[in-house]
Order: sequence, then C-alpha cells, then structure tokens
Amino acid sequence: MRVIQVLVLGTFLISTSLSALSLDDNDQQRIVDHFNSYVDEGKIPNVSILVKQDNNEIFRHVYGYADVASKKPADKNTIYRIYSMTKPVTGVAIMQLIETGKLRLNDKVSEYIPAFKQTKVLNLDFDDYVVKPKREVTIRDLLTHTSGLTYSWAGEGPVHQMYRKFNIRPYFFGALDSEISKFPGDTCQFAALAASAPLLHNPGEKWSYGINMDVLGCVVEVITGMSFADYLEKNIFKPLNMNSTGFSVKPSEKASFTTLYTSGMYRRDGEPVGQIGANYADVEFSKSLRSIDPFNKSPYLKDSSSLYDGGSGLVSSIDDYSLFSEMLLNNGELNGVRILSEASVELMSRNHLDLDRSEAVSFGVSGLGFGLTVGVVEDAGQAGVYGSDGEFFWGGAASTTFWIDQEKNITAVLMTQYMPSNKYPLREELRALLYSGISN
Repeated sequence: MRVIQVLVLGTFLISTSLSALSLDDNDQQRIVDHFNSYVDEGKIPNVSILVKQDNNEIFRHVYGYADVASKKPADKNTIYRIYSMTKPVTGVAIMQLIETGKLRLNDKVSEYIPAFKQTKVLNLDFDDYVVKPKREVTIRDLLTHTSGLTYSWAGEGPVHQMYRKFNIRPYFFGALDSEISKFPGDTCQFAALAASAPLLHNPGEKWSYGINMDVLGCVVEVITGMSFADYLEKNIFKPLNMNSTGFSVKPSEKASFTTLYTSGMYRRDGEPVGQIGANYADVEFSKSLRSIDPFNKSPYLKDSSSLYDGGSGLVSSIDDYSLFSEMLLNNGELNGVRILSEASVELMSRNHLDLDRSEAVSFGVSGLGFGLTVGVVEDAGQAGVYGSDGEFFWGGAASTTFWIDQEKNITAVLMTQYMPSNKYPLREELRALLYSGISN
C-alpha cells in the first residue's frame, strides 16, 4: 500500500555535520544536492534531515523556507505538523499502560468506551445495511489498524460518506471556501461518535488505515483520568525534553512554525483543499506551491480544541522527534530516563499481521509487516528497500518520516510540509542515498 511505501522530508540556511566514519564529503554532498534540488525547483518548501548513529549525530541538513511568501528560513528549531507520526507516540503511551497492568492487548474497547459494544459492521454482500460483527473490537485491533475503522478520505464507499456527513474527522481540515476545522467535541466524544458508524470489515480480518489511534487517546483518558495531552506531556514529552512537541504550537515558539503547502488540486475527504477564496480553475493544474495552512493564521497556533487526536494531531521539531526515535532505538531508555521496558519496545516493533493471508500484505509490497502503530521491515530484499530486516518506521501526511534501524544503530528523521505525501519519493531516496553512503 502506498501509505507505507511513501513514508518520508530552506535559502537558505544549510547546516551539515557528519562523522567521517559514516559518510565522507562526497556522500554528504550527494544527499545535500539531491534534496536541495527539490526546494530549488519549487516542488517542496523546505527539507530538514537529522540522522544519528550510536546516538551520535552523523548528518544534519536544513534548507529552504518555513514560509515561502515571507522568505522566513527553516532552521533546526522549525516546528512541523507531523500528522501520522503522532501514531507511534500514542503507541508508546498505550504500551506504558499495558506494561503497568492497567490495560491488555486483547481487552475489548467497549470496556473503556461503552459505545463500542453497539458498533456494527458493513455487510460484505450488501453495502446498504449493517450487521453485528463476528466479535468486538480490541485494543490490539486499534493498534494494528485491523479494527475496521477508516478515514473519511480513504475511499468513496458508504462508510466513508458517513464519516464525512457526521464530521468524523479528528484532524484540522479545510476545503476550498471553508474554514480549517475539525470535530468540535473532546477526545472521548469523538471516540463515541466513531463507534456509531459501521466498520468497514469484521475486526481482525483486514488491515485498513483509520482513526484507531484517535480512539486510543480516549482509552488513555478513561484509564488515567487525565487529558490525553497532559498524559503525553507528563509521561513522554517532559521526561525526554521534547519541549516543542504538543497538540498546539507553544506561544513562545510561534515564530518557528511552518506553512503547509500543496500544488495542483489536492483533495482530502473527497473535497478540494485550499485557502478561503481560492478559485478552483486557478489551482486545478497549478504546479507552483500553494499555501493551505499559513504559519501565522493556523489553528495550531491556538489551544482551541479539546480533541487530542492521537493519530494525527501533534506538532514537533526535528530534534524532538529524533529524541523520541533514540529512546526507541535504545529499547525504551534515553539519557538515564526509562520511558518503556525493552520487552514493550520489542513487542511494539515486531510484526503482528498474518503475512500468509493475502489481506495481510495489504501494503502491496512483500516483506513489510505492521507492528503496534509502526510499520515493520520483515525482509528488506522482498520489500525492495535499503536498510535492515527488523527496522520499524512511519511517516506523516505532510511528507515527514522517521525510521529506526537497530541492526546498524541508526535513527533518521526527515521533515518538510508538503501534501500529499505520495507526490515525491523523498523517503525512498533518503534511504538509498544514506545507506549507500554509509556502506561506502
């Protein structure tokens, strides 16, 4: 599936540092030149890359604009919408609850969100009515995207249409001539609404990307009695010194926020996305970058929503997310602070899909699996990717990505702000350039 294959990235600030043991000057320059060309050709607004090996920085590069119109340069402090890179953070929160005995993988979600006791499934023979599912949705189903929940933008079927009709959208969304907004309730109100819509399929039978982690945010709130935002701040962000990460941009860091861009007629939820007042005809075939969420007018600048979406809601800096990645590389510990047990990281990062079933290889690529909120490279050769067997990774809708390679002790994070994420093969190209350079 393309969402896995395509997981990964101003002028003009350039900052590059590396270890001669890992990358020589030529390898460094090849990476710099390659990604700078995307910015110079106007395809993406900026690119920021941070690679560490053995917990030491071996490559850092920042180039382009955080905002093209005002020529505000991107730098190491730039803050990005990380969208689905929020999911592994939610995964860590859930694993913390599991390893302390407060939650179990096979628990029914209805134990924490009673509305899921009544959830129905779309009849597989007749799309115009629903039936009782073969079993209830479990915590494991949510963590592995096998629950039957979906995203409103992920298709045109009756379930997707229902999501659109009832605004089952956890993320900030704006169509042409509309304000950027999302579901107006809180985290658990959203989860209850999601439970009222039918599932795409019976739980556990298929992999279907969806709002699973947003529902898990409510599970955390019910168990802990804290808001999901407060839980993450206390148990993950503060201990790791991830000071620029949260569900909104901190007032003191507003100047570091980015503008979000697209080109052409980008669609989400079946509707064209753009600024208020944009003309459909003017943007349909445009190749130039077009702002769809300005850095100085974005809803992320205000703490205006009580829906803390665990699937797509966080903003972060490249250094913050690199710290999170290092913690996972080190089996749950960083700088003397333990966030997860080694056993939890191992369970989270191993494949949980039945790869012998045709539905399981729903990514369209052999050799890839899915763990608990992260993709897993089962066989790099079959998958046709540079890297190591056992890697785990994920990316975001604005073309961001990260991966963790425990065999080579590498963490890599790439940030930019361009949608959709499958327009350019930034993620695959970074892997090829980095690993070919290191192997030299």
